[in-house]
Amino acid sequence: MIPQYRQQPLRPPDEEFSPQMVVPSSIELFNFYRLTLAQCAKLSTGARLVELSSVFAKYLDQYAQQVLLFYVSERPSGQTPSKSPQLEDSILVLNTADYCFNTCTQLEEKIKSRIDEGFKASIDLQSQADAFMGIASATVRALVRRVEVDIEPTWREMRNTGWSKMESVGDQSSWVAEMLKLIKRRAAEVLSMLHKQQYARAFCDNLVDSVANAFIVNIFQCKPVSEVGAEQMLLDTYAMKKGLEDLLNINAPPNSPSPAGYIRRVGQSMSRLDPILKTLQVRPSPPEALVQAYLIHIADKSDANFRKILDLKGLRKQDQSHLIELFQAHRASPRNEKLPPSSALLAPLAVTGLGAAGGPTIASGIGNLSTAATLGTANLPARFDPSTFGSAIMNAARDGVDRLGTPTLGSTPSQTPSGAMSPPTQQQPSRASFELSPAAMGATNLNENLRNIGKFFKRDIGGFGGRFGSGSKPADETG
Repeated sequence: MIPQYRQQPLRPPDEEFSPQMVVPSSIELFNFYRLTLAQCAKLSTGARLVELSSVFAKYLDQYAQQVLLFYVSERPSGQTPSKSPQLEDSILVLNTADYCFNTCTQLEEKIKSRIDEGFKASIDLQSQADAFMGIASATVRALVRRVEVDIEPTWREMRNTGWSKMESVGDQSSWVAEMLKLIKRRAAEVLSMLHKQQYARAFCDNLVDSVANAFIVNIFQCKPVSEVGAEQMLLDTYAMKKGLEDLLNINAPPNSPSPAGYIRRVGQSMSRLDPILKTLQVRPSPPEALVQAYLIHIADKSDANFRKILDLKGLRKQDQSHLIELFQAHRASPRNEKLPPSSALLAPLAVTGLGAAGGPTIASGIGNLSTAATLGTANLPARFDPSTFGSAIMNAARDGVDRLGTPTLGSTPSQTPSGAMSPPTQQQPSRASFELSPAAMGATNLNENLRNIGKFFKRDIGGFGGRFGSGSKPADETG
């Protein structure tokens, strides 16, 4: 059945797309399970049902990996780039993953209701349910990636701005207005198709975190940044924050207020830029002022991180020596003894020159921006190549990096707000098409990573309210 499902189109050619649709094969699969369970239960309510549940679990894993994940991966098209999934296809996969998650739980309950008491503890399909939620999280991340593709030229405009030559602070930069226009246009399209509020919120939270992380990364590509330039960037972050606050309600009637929790989420994400920019606003003379600003705002003891700020300000190496000596003296004072050795905000970042042609270059990869264990959904490059869209998703599930519940850049796990989606990170995926054969993927590792991704995603979007499966589940297909 699984190879057959993989060859089928996502929806019949003559059927019009609906944002509530699921892939028909998922309904067919659970209908088959329902009938098989009913027949088997007539013959045995003991060990045979345990064996049957194991068979169910095996093919649910295969359906998640070989069908749903296949649908959102790039596939050879005979041309370059390879064929990437359409937006409607991604929405169908998201709905289907949500439906399968919910129906897995129903199926487990139905088997337990039929099986003898002594065997009930052996029935567990939660790993399969979590794998489907992992598919959902990867799909949400892919939707965010669509926006990232659109706005990449505006980050390039930011990097090409002469931040060291500014003489005064004006209105928001032109690239900010253009970026917000692009974000809102694409987000409106995506949100119009997300009929469940928790997925709309997950999409917006991830998008906000992506913008905040990319802003931080791109600041470090703008060397040198003067004090006036830093002040202009600070104004730009405020404009960006105000623009993103309306994102969740972009398709709502005019003047509809955004949820307070979402507004707080935007504020928390964008405020992570403040320590860097407020430190950059301080002149290097008198030197004590810059050192104190660093210890207050960045608040760590790292010589390497302090040098990054000096480099970003454009100070020559010979002019840095006295500042570094002063920094070392001040950090040794009793009032600074509790500062951490290194800030998670700066540690992964490297300073490069203005307008780097190759785009951001981040020390050890952007994936290290997160301080938590990486179990994730988005093994994605800093500069996006559309031909890698599907393979990036595949590599995310394979490698188990950047879960949607990872704490935000520069935070610790305990600092992540309850119910808030945390930021995507970015790493360079393989350029080759990713095959779904067990030999190429390592099916066991993939399956485990999908489950881990799903657990974190389920936990995080559960904080937004709403029951998983409601709104996208055609019916109780388990009987």
